[in-house]
Amino acid sequence: MSPEPSPSTEQLVLLLTQHQEPLFRYIFSLVGSEADARDILQETSLSLYRTFDQYDASRPFLPWAYRFAYLKVQKHREKKTRSQLLFSEDVMDLLAQERERVEPELDQRLQLLDGCLSKLTAHDRELVTSRYAMRQSAEEMMKRFPISRRTLFRKLELLRQRLHECVTSQLQSDGLS
Repeated sequence: MSPEPSPSTEQLVLLLTQHQEPLFRYIFSLVGSEADARDILQETSLSLYRTFDQYDASRPFLPWAYRFAYLKVQKHREKKTRSQLLFSEDVMDLLAQERERVEPELDQRLQLLDGCLSKLTAHDRELVTSRYAMRQSAEEMMKRFPISRRTLFRKLELLRQRLHECVTSQLQSDGLS
């Protein structure tokens, strides 16, 4: 019989589960590579686990987690210093600050996008989900939905435009844009 997880471990798992997507988006905005961002998210989660006893539960979790993620991104950058595509540390600091500043607006846009997606037909929603959430290739999608490559990309472009217009319209009607 395995031991019961400690209450603090359970609390950390709940917090990480609740904040995994914004934490991933934060990391991804700093590294630009999905694979690297996923690796850094795992390393960040491990660091959070190892130091969770230092977390002050009276303060918000996400800013605390962002700090760990930022340090992991910095460590990742040090490992990849040979790449010429890296930003300077000043640019990284600015990106991190800007990402934290716009987080509430991005969350609002994601909520609005969910509402706009629900207004699409089931077929159109499935196209968007297959391409962008499930990251299916065009070849996989052409097999699944019997359409040509050109028609697929044209349809996806039209759907992106409709979703963009829907989110923008909602932001304007809510006075957020």
